[in-house]
Amino acid sequence: MTIRDRIKTFFKNIKDPSFARARIKGVLAFSFGVYSLMMLALGYAWYSQQWGGSFHFFNDAAEWKQMDKFAHFFWTFQVSVLATRLLTWAQPDTRKASIWGATLGFLFVSSIEIFDGFSQDYGASVYDVLANAAGCLAFISQRLIFKKIMVWPKFSFHPTAFAPLRPNMLGDGFLEEVLKDYNGQTFWYSASFKILPLPSWLTLAVGVGAEGMVRARDEENALMNLSPHRKYFLSFDLNLTEVKTSSKIMNAGLRILNVIKFPAPAIEISSEGMKFHPVYF
Repeated sequence: MTIRDRIKTFFKNIKDPSFARARIKGVLAFSFGVYSLMMLALGYAWYSQQWGGSFHFFNDAAEWKQMDKFAHFFWTFQVSVLATRLLTWAQPDTRKASIWGATLGFLFVSSIEIFDGFSQDYGASVYDVLANAAGCLAFISQRLIFKKIMVWPKFSFHPTAFAPLRPNMLGDGFLEEVLKDYNGQTFWYSASFKILPLPSWLTLAVGVGAEGMVRARDEENALMNLSPHRKYFLSFDLNLTEVKTSSKIMNAGLRILNVIKFPAPAIEISSEGMKFHPVYF
């Protein structure tokens, strides 16, 4: 038997129900390993210079125009999706997989609050945990009611002129800015309800963003002659989970890319008026 035949036999046998327990153990071991590596990397990159003191809480409800809360919602939802897909592969009960996937998503993202709680500059946030819970519930409710995702949270980013004003907080370089500069982040909710006669892969998207922020609170930014404000968007988007190809690898890649909002024309509404963007990202 060739190596190729052995690989085919392995993947054929591993789908057998008798292998369910082994698959679940494998998924849990893989998830724990990835989680451990991510927590180590996050602790070193983000919190290594801030660690110290006793565990404490911090009220950050009025900071960054709540953009960080949209981020917590987004990440909990997406981690729940990933965990559910892995668990669905491990065992065929999609209801159980969805419930456990959402639970893992909530626990994984909420555990970041441990870092915040011991950080000198931050503190554990009850509002972050509530945002995580909202992302978890948004996922599980759709899976249990509709048996599929009808509204996808998505993300887009563009560089801004605010990050260079405070690179230690908003990021120094593109990759850091993607994670830290809330001025350039937009969180979208891409809906595939049959409101309009659109193809299944073409959706309407509502987005929320903010800008004018170098510091966390409005009064701090006002001292720098900045005017923090929220922005709301209406645009079209692509639901890449509805695009099917003959390649399993291609389909998996499309599902991964579906977390990103497709660049498209958009209408922006804010306290500064209405704008039209030929292409917004």
